[in-house]
Amino acid sequence: MKIIFSIAFILSIFTFSSAAEKYDTKAFRVLTKLCTPCHGTPFYMAKQIDEDDWEFYFQTKEKLEKIHKNNPKGVENLNSSLFKQRKNRLKKFLMNNSKFSGKVHGCDANFCGTHH
Repeated sequence: MKIIFSIAFILSIFTFSSAAEKYDTKAFRVLTKLCTPCHGTPFYMAKQIDEDDWEFYFQTKEKLEKIHKNNPKGVENLNSSLFKQRKNRLKKFLMNNSKFSGKVHGCDANFCGTHH
């Protein structure tokens, strides 16, 4: 009986650990800090366009700046060291959670719903 309980306990630990956070939480937090005030939650923002569009916008810095040219706070955030350091992670997060990615996220410690 102890062996069965031990095996069940170990399997439950592996199950819960693999189910937690299936996305890049650092990228999520950076997007939340820099982009949420204008664009809504990171998942909401990611779903607005498909992965090809995210690839296009991140190809060069000027494309993102051109989109944000009328928003001084947006340009400031694009030029921040935080954005520059995590740019590739942000791109990957947005592409992985884009319009046709097939991913639907529920609630967790970082995120619940698509309110913006």
